[in-house]
Amino acid sequence: MSRGFTLLEVMIAVAILGLSLTAIFSSEVGAANVAARARRQNVAATLARCKMGEIEEIIAIEGLPALEKKDTDACCEHAPIEGYECDWIVERIILPELGAQEGDEDESEQDRSQRRLTETYDEINAQGGGTPQEVIAGQAGNLTSMALEIGYPILKPFLEEQVRRASVTVRWKEGPREIGFDVVQYLVSEQIASPDPNDVTPEDGQ
Repeated sequence: MSRGFTLLEVMIAVAILGLSLTAIFSSEVGAANVAARARRQNVAATLARCKMGEIEEIIAIEGLPALEKKDTDACCEHAPIEGYECDWIVERIILPELGAQEGDEDESEQDRSQRRLTETYDEINAQGGGTPQEVIAGQAGNLTSMALEIGYPILKPFLEEQVRRASVTVRWKEGPREIGFDVVQYLVSEQIASPDPNDVTPEDGQ
């Protein structure tokens, strides 16, 4: 005569099945959420690249802005996606002062360069001058540092004028939270080389 399951055994089996199904469904929901979040981030990255490309196109047509240029829009003008928004700005860069020390706030860059040149000259003379090889190798004074400090104040305004910092912030919502990230790129003005007056065109050579 066969013996059936008791009520306690059936209840234990149902409880084990319920726990197993709960764990399976929870992992499936978690995996679906992770996949959805990855898709949204992939869309945001694509929109950021699209917006940065549009900024590069604007700069190529209009040139670098004198001060700054900024706006908020739907990221990609030709393929906007609902739920995503972009804040973007193109601004000037401010390069740090080179070799500025405490107490030098009232000293101009030209005066600082002249002072550094004098200090290096005195240092080389104090060491007995030194051969040209020693000077180049930095054994008779830090020639590289001196050259950099003399040339940097001259190049600094030029670099600040020819370079702009472009920043794009992509924002979207995941439930009640707002998510976003920034993309930064430095844009350099394209300088067209002036024609060489000594070049001879094929027509001139005929």
